[in-house]
Amino acid sequence: MSKLFEQAKEYFDRIPDGHKNAIQRPWNRSVDRRFRGMIERANNNGDCIINVGEGVYRPVPGDPVDEKELNEYLNKELHRARSILLKRLCMKKTFEGWKDSALYAYHSRQTRQSERLHKSMSDESVQRSAPESEERAQGAG
Repeated sequence: MSKLFEQAKEYFDRIPDGHKNAIQRPWNRSVDRRFRGMIERANNNGDCIINVGEGVYRPVPGDPVDEKELNEYLNKELHRARSILLKRLCMKKTFEGWKDSALYAYHSRQTRQSERLHKSMSDESVQRSAPESEERAQGAG
């Protein structure tokens, strides 16, 4: 195991119960990143670890401070989740708008090119017919 993982694991193993015993997060950013990853995995697998107020701890049921901080933590998490969902929706709508605009722009460009091609072809046929009719007129005279 890496030294960073071992240090993060030492912090993780020391996470206490109750806000009165909370521990501070590691000062080393790399260790802290691993530590937060461990907390995330634990919380997704049946644990309940929060980081509010005075540090990291497992809230104790029935303790009014712990329950209050848990509710604050859960509300913040819900706000983050909704914010992410809103950002995702806005990005998706923007991209779809860009895609529709790109399709419209492509279609408009194709239409203009097609119109120019048809116009140039009809101009060429008019120019070709004009000399032929002049030759006929000269030959008849």
